[in-house]
Amino acid sequence: MQVWTRQGGLALAVVGLLLYYCKKMGSARRVVRVGSRKSPLALVQTEFVIEKLREIRPDLVYVVVLTDTKGDQILDKPLVAIGDKGLFTHELETHMYNKTIDIAVHSCKDLQTTLPPKLCIGAFLSRHEKEDVFIARQDLRDQVRSISDLPPGSVVGTSSLRRRAVLAHHYPHLEFKDIRGNIGTRLKKLDDVANGYSGTILAHAGLRRMNDESYTSRVTEVLKEDKYMYAVAQGILAVECRSDDQWTLDLLKNIADPLTTQVALAERALLRGLEGGCHVPLAVRTATTDDTITLTGAVYSLDGQEHVQHTMTAPLAEAEQLGARVADHLATEGAKEILAALHAEKK
Repeated sequence: MQVWTRQGGLALAVVGLLLYYCKKMGSARRVVRVGSRKSPLALVQTEFVIEKLREIRPDLVYVVVLTDTKGDQILDKPLVAIGDKGLFTHELETHMYNKTIDIAVHSCKDLQTTLPPKLCIGAFLSRHEKEDVFIARQDLRDQVRSISDLPPGSVVGTSSLRRRAVLAHHYPHLEFKDIRGNIGTRLKKLDDVANGYSGTILAHAGLRRMNDESYTSRVTEVLKEDKYMYAVAQGILAVECRSDDQWTLDLLKNIADPLTTQVALAERALLRGLEGGCHVPLAVRTATTDDTITLTGAVYSLDGQEHVQHTMTAPLAEAEQLGARVADHLATEGAKEILAALHAEKK
């Protein structure tokens, strides 16, 4: 059973009634309250997690509690201008502190590398597509078959500092302008010639999860990871919960992917080691064997003119330590200065 409610008094009243009903029915009908943002992609991702949980515990009732986050509410400013901490997570985490939800489903790349006290990630699900895709404006599709086809002065829409910096490194003749909103909104903005965009960059995993031909058919080029790399934890869904909620932790263990967990720990440790939030120009690439993990990290100046890159390999069991070591090497090779200049520029 699954019930959808919205944030606020009515939602909490509905949840309360369900809890009372399930208590009367016995423990076999225990409720799991799942926090989610309201965007179409967030809802799809939440449903995906619930389906995984339902496969192992079909006897539970899953209640989805919807909320808007600060990042959802402020759409007229670049993400970097709003702030860096908890833009898409704070309100959901407040619900967990208040015990109005039990778990929250996130795109892992939106999570802070250091979580608030008494909260933890109960499960990293198997990673989906990790690379980005380039989408050309609809009327340009015949002549623009890849991002390299864009002529000098073309404007690419992206609010990601990482994407902007990496693309500026490879294509210094391009220009960049912020673009915000869900997938559908961004594509509409892109196709409106008056906005001046020639193309935009989106995460491949998000497009694929939407399972909408009108979106997936728009992909002009999949950006190869060996050239462009990708964001920390991109393509990974993370389920956050209270660290003292052992019943929920035991439940979530059943849907966690062990290999993805090690990869996420390595990449997040790298970002944390550089004291970077979600909005720093850091790109990564990770490869694994049965017992090893190889992590590459690269930090770029915003104009793409400077960058440092480092690769290391370690036993898979030492993934998190590997991330910290790669961060240390990048810092000594110039990343610290690049990021300091970026932070000074923001001020």
